[in-house]
Amino acid sequence: MDDKIEDLIPDESAIEGEEPWCRICHNFTDYRRKWDTFNRADLDGGSYSEIVEVPHCIKCEQSMLLISTSRKLVWFVNFLALLTWGVGLLCVIILFEFTFSSFTGLLIHGCICYLLSRLPKKSRLTLSSWKKAKKENAVRELLQKI
Repeated sequence: MDDKIEDLIPDESAIEGEEPWCRICHNFTDYRRKWDTFNRADLDGGSYSEIVEVPHCIKCEQSMLLISTSRKLVWFVNFLALLTWGVGLLCVIILFEFTFSSFTGLLIHGCICYLLSRLPKKSRLTLSSWKKAKKENAVRELLQKI
C-alpha cells in the first residue's frame, strides 16, 4: 500500500496579489486597510450599504489604488469619450450640413468629450506617478550597471 502525501495548501508564491500604489510617496509602501461604506440600490427600490476595504498609506495617510484598476478605468473612460465624440461627428455628417452652427456644436461636443475623458483624475495621477517612478528606477538601474 503506497500512500502518497498530497499538499493541500496551495503554493503561496504562485498566488501573488497586486500591491496598491501610493501616488504621494511614489512607491508600493506599507499600508493598512480601512473600511468604507457605499450606498447601493436594491432591486426592490431600497438601498443597502456595501462595505469595502480601502488601503491607506502608513506614511502619508492617503488612499492607495491598484495600478491595474486605474489603467482599466482610464482606458474605459477614454474609449467611452472617443466613442461619444465619434457618434456626434457621424450625426453632424449624416444629419446636418457643415455650417457654422453645426461646427460650433461639434466643437462644444468635443470639449465635453474631452472633459469626460479627464474625469478619473485620481487614477490618472496614480498612473503618471507610477510611470515616472518606473522610469526613474530604470535609469537608476542602468546607472548602477555602468
